[in-house]
Amino acid sequence: MSARLLVVAFLALAAGIAAAADAALAISVQGRVTRLGEASLGAIEALVRLREGDRLALEPGSRLRLVYFDNGRQETWSGPGRLEVTTREGRPDGLAAAEIRSLSMAAARQIARTPDAGDPRPARTRAVPTPDALGRLDEAYRSLRASRADADDLSPEIYLLSGLFELREFDRVERAMADLQQERRGNPEAGLLVALYRKAVRNARESRK
Repeated sequence: MSARLLVVAFLALAAGIAAAADAALAISVQGRVTRLGEASLGAIEALVRLREGDRLALEPGSRLRLVYFDNGRQETWSGPGRLEVTTREGRPDGLAAAEIRSLSMAAARQIARTPDAGDPRPARTRAVPTPDALGRLDEAYRSLRASRADADDLSPEIYLLSGLFELREFDRVERAMADLQQERRGNPEAGLLVALYRKAVRNARESRK
């Protein structure tokens, strides 16, 4: 292969990797929202990562809340209509205007570290946490929780669990999950969040043996 072809192949590979980068996390999915593909339709649920270029179909009565990792933008869309995910915002087709909120970049970056529900490997954790790190995490969580007018918005809990898990505070993760189950009894998205972290904690603990 010539040098020119090697360069072209490398650029194509780099472009493909960039196009496939994770762009947002589905914080909440109510009703039926499907990911459109060339060959099939696939329904998505809360805590699914979305990539730049993903195209979604929101059916009548559906509601989708996203947080973008690149800028902390939080969008809540109501169907029917379609949505294309970019790195910083959604591009609607036939959808009513979204409800927009903003998270701090620190919160968005922490939410981006939420374990991947489709990846069985243990998520990355930090070394021994410091009291300062835990204190900052708790303070930021309380502030985020106080700013959420929508009681069903789980982004503060997603932020807290991600931070505690990354700091290897597994006992506190379990206590936070118990609190979440108690406070959001019957909420299916809270159930998904608890199930995700139960698996993540189990995998992390087993990997340390």
